[in-house]
Amino acid sequence: MPFAWTIIAALFLFSTACPAPQIAGSPRTVYEEISAAAGASFEKGKKHFILGEWDEALGSLDRAISLAPKFALAYYYRGLVRTQKGQYDKSIEEYSLAVAADPNLAPAYYLRGLTYGRKGHFDRETEDYSRAMACRIDFTPPGFPYELIGKNDADGEIELLSKAVTLDPNSAWAYYSRGIAHRMKGQWELAIQDLDRALALDSRHLWAYYHRAAAHRAKGVYDRAMEDYRSALALDPDLPWAHYNRGLIHRQRGQYARALEDFSRALASDPNYAWAYFDRGVTQGMQGGFGEAINDLGKATAVDPFFPWTYYHRAVTYLRLGEERKAISDMQAAARLGNQEAKSWLRKRGR
Repeated sequence: MPFAWTIIAALFLFSTACPAPQIAGSPRTVYEEISAAAGASFEKGKKHFILGEWDEALGSLDRAISLAPKFALAYYYRGLVRTQKGQYDKSIEEYSLAVAADPNLAPAYYLRGLTYGRKGHFDRETEDYSRAMACRIDFTPPGFPYELIGKNDADGEIELLSKAVTLDPNSAWAYYSRGIAHRMKGQWELAIQDLDRALALDSRHLWAYYHRAAAHRAKGVYDRAMEDYRSALALDPDLPWAHYNRGLIHRQRGQYARALEDFSRALASDPNYAWAYFDRGVTQGMQGGFGEAINDLGKATAVDPFFPWTYYHRAVTYLRLGEERKAISDMQAAARLGNQEAKSWLRKRGR
């Protein structure tokens, strides 16, 4: 097993601390009806997973899903098992089923992105990382099961990577990976230091520029972030994520025309870039281009129908156009996907 996956495998073992899922009737459940039998099968599957009994784990998780077809955590753990078996395409399918059942399951987006990255699909990797952070702004421990969100166990990953740096001080990969771990914990300065080292060792590491720019943005140092996006684009002028993120900074600065230009460049490189459609649509709406906004937000939902904010912003745009019926329909779609703003809007109107 490659070293990167060895680290991930070690992180998965923390799932032994996970509590049982909430069963039907509990006010805390985020799923539709989950029967006691489905919950019991899930627990068996999780125990088999902890023991490394992959086939037995899959059998129990399959039973849980047959009893509760929208049991997101069961799909998620099936993804973990597939990853352990080296079945990365199948693990992507499982994580996708997990987020279809629960669009707010941040770790499933993160692990799907990680798997996409291992397969070289870097735009999808970046989009899933962004989705994980959008679902839970407090989502910090990378690669952890849902129940461990908020705990400080990511230190184990940093410790392992620090050992790798000690063994090989010239490993750009080790610094890069530790930099990402620091970034996901919100340790921006440490992340930047490690990514500086990675880029000193390998100045053509595009994804080190991406993550260092993200750390600079989190600190509010937008000029440094823009420098990193320019460096990445100098290596590859067609990088969708570099144009997209540069567009976000332009919009934050009130430079709407430049933002729209960068979002359009991102879409020219990747016509299926849902986030670029979303943010271009939002930016159009901010400038009063309501028809263009609805068009772009519609394209975003066509590419990814499970992101609630797209429906919410399209609903707001419809309201500005006086099309209340369409707005209500989109608010209801956003609410079904868990958007609290949409739920509040509907409650205030008795819907």
